[in-house]
Amino acid sequence: MEINLTDSFLNCLMISMIVSVVVMALIEKFKTIDFLKNNNHIFLLNLIFSFVIGINFSIIFYNMNINEGIWISIFSFIGAPSIYDGIKKIKNNKNNT
Repeated sequence: MEINLTDSFLNCLMISMIVSVVVMALIEKFKTIDFLKNNNHIFLLNLIFSFVIGINFSIIFYNMNINEGIWISIFSFIGAPSIYDGIKKIKNNKNNT
């Protein structure tokens, strides 16, 4: 079975990877605040940052419409924790060896 991916979908994925990195960096900076130690707080912060930054980033820098901006935000919301967990696993593996 052949899967056809549209250029629009691939563009959204590429832009969401950029937004995910930015969101991950911001979350790391905000994790130093004392009242953000709970995982629920970090989850909510990730959700807010993904949508605020994702929609604005896609509209301002890539001239996309709001619908594509929402999809980029969803992809970056899913991607940012995955990137963070991957880095955390790599860091733990290096410390254990």
